[in-house]
Amino acid sequence: MRAAKPFGGRPPGGLLRANGRMRCDVRADGRRVRAGRSVTKWRKRPSFTSEMSAASAGSQRVSLRVLSWPFRHIRWKIVLPYAFLTVVLAVIGSYLATKAVTDSLQERFENQLAEAGRVTSDKVVRKEKEHLETVRAVAFTDGVANAVKAGDRGALMSLVQPIATNAAVERVEVLDAEGNRVTALRLSNASSLTYEQVSDADVPASWPLVQRVLQGQSDERGDKFAQIIQTSSGYVLWTAGPIVTDSGRAGVVLVGTTLETFVRQSKAEALADVTVYDFTGNPLTSTFPIGERTSAEEASLNMPPAIVDDSIKGSVVREQRSLFSRGYDLLYGRLELRGQVVGLYSVGLSTDFIFNEGSSTRTKVMLLFGVGIALVLGIGLYLTHQLTKPILRLVRTAKLVALGDLTVRSGIITADEIGILATSFDEMTARLQRQHLSTIRALTSAIDARDPYTMGHSVRVGQLAMMLGRELGLEDTRLARLEIGGYLHDIGKIGIRDAVLLKPGKLTPEERTIIEDHPTIGISILSAVDLPEEVVRFVQDHHERLDGSGYPRGLREDEVSIQARIAAVADMYDAVTSERPYRSPMLPGEAVDLLRSEQGRFLDPRVVVAMSAVVDEWEERRKLEPALRGFKLPDLDLPKVTV
Repeated sequence: MRAAKPFGGRPPGGLLRANGRMRCDVRADGRRVRAGRSVTKWRKRPSFTSEMSAASAGSQRVSLRVLSWPFRHIRWKIVLPYAFLTVVLAVIGSYLATKAVTDSLQERFENQLAEAGRVTSDKVVRKEKEHLETVRAVAFTDGVANAVKAGDRGALMSLVQPIATNAAVERVEVLDAEGNRVTALRLSNASSLTYEQVSDADVPASWPLVQRVLQGQSDERGDKFAQIIQTSSGYVLWTAGPIVTDSGRAGVVLVGTTLETFVRQSKAEALADVTVYDFTGNPLTSTFPIGERTSAEEASLNMPPAIVDDSIKGSVVREQRSLFSRGYDLLYGRLELRGQVVGLYSVGLSTDFIFNEGSSTRTKVMLLFGVGIALVLGIGLYLTHQLTKPILRLVRTAKLVALGDLTVRSGIITADEIGILATSFDEMTARLQRQHLSTIRALTSAIDARDPYTMGHSVRVGQLAMMLGRELGLEDTRLARLEIGGYLHDIGKIGIRDAVLLKPGKLTPEERTIIEDHPTIGISILSAVDLPEEVVRFVQDHHERLDGSGYPRGLREDEVSIQARIAAVADMYDAVTSERPYRSPMLPGEAVDLLRSEQGRFLDPRVVVAMSAVVDEWEERRKLEPALRGFKLPDLDLPKVTV
């Protein structure tokens, strides 16, 4: 039959040319059809609308993939909700912990401020009590009244000074019945309780509390009075009481404490800054360094008029104010002595403590929770990694198996469900590999069995190629493909007529050409089979030579793949060591010498060296393994059917 003419000329409308590599096709009756070096194929030209639709769909798919990327992996499906919940709980925990600490600090601050106000109010009462005790001690000491009447300053000092020293009072003055100063003592050294005589321009007789005593006034609390008086040495809290004799009033005793000392002692007890005001809200003295500040800064300490009115009425008022570049909470109240309001006061605590402590606490809590989050996430990521690591490994193995690599194994050996699944998968893959190889072996052995001189040739080439690849250091996946390529390398001979294939004598040039077509026929047969590229190369190029004298493509040097180089050595060695009708088989040593004589020009020297290294092991296997000897097709004696 005449060979079919390949389709050529101009393409039909809407079709594009795509060149393939097939050189021939095979008819259903087994006869080959020569078609040259390549076969022209045609495909449908896509329309502009379909191209735009495809582009839009592709863009949408990319967007969806980007948005869904974290949830495409089981690791992130576990970690992200876990991390989100951890962060939410950490934020809520940090807020609640910080709020609890801040509320506690605020409550402590408010209690401390209230306690400071109470301490200051009690301090002035205690100070008045100390004054009264000293006033009574002086007034009722024998000899004091007579010394006052006589104006005996020396005698009076000898009587009064021990009392003042014992009470550690700051100021003591004794006046006669007309209000003239008889003696006046001032504490000059608090540590040694040393007193000095006072000689200033003050006129105690003009003071309202002295006048009341001199006039013999009294109230529901008695005949003693207290008042804050401005003296030449500053504001002083005075308590006055009469010196009484049988004949009447002999004089007045004054016991006083400067407001500067009072606020300093109050601050030491109240642990807050104390300020004393007059009834207009102007500060008289304060533990704030008002003397070291500008007038504007000192003016900022004044009490607002509304707070002055409320404080005089007895209300306790709290105010937040910025003083001297710091935030303060001020608590206002009134100073009461013997039932009378003698002045106003405020106690102040800096709110910077709360903010600083709150900020510090917030930082510490956030740091603590941050470390906790990091630990939780770290442990979670580690556990997730440990959990998903075998799953991802199994997924990678499954993908490789799906691509046709049946040599890979997951290698997961654990006692849990994942380990059981991986073991089952590996066993299934191994079974598929065995079945796959067994099927290919059976097919190629059946093809080889057509010729009694080539029985087992394909199996031997596959096994020998695998040994050579292992000797050259190729990985297991490539070794498996070498084995399959060896099994299938002569499958194209199925398309060669028996008259040519089994011819016992020397082939004519035309018959040689027909035989040399078997790699191309093999590729045509295998084109419908999804085989790895390395297997295809083995089948197509196992007769290629380094000098370009091989067939069917005449490749040279680097164009010849490592699969083809291994195939050439394995195929040649088995061919020359196998019996042929026109010659006897060579011995292994002779065959290796022949290969060495061909290296460099036809064969790869590295592969020839590898063959020399494995030849003894290979020949031992060839003797022991029946599969390497092939099998013979049975002779079927079928009865004749008479029609």
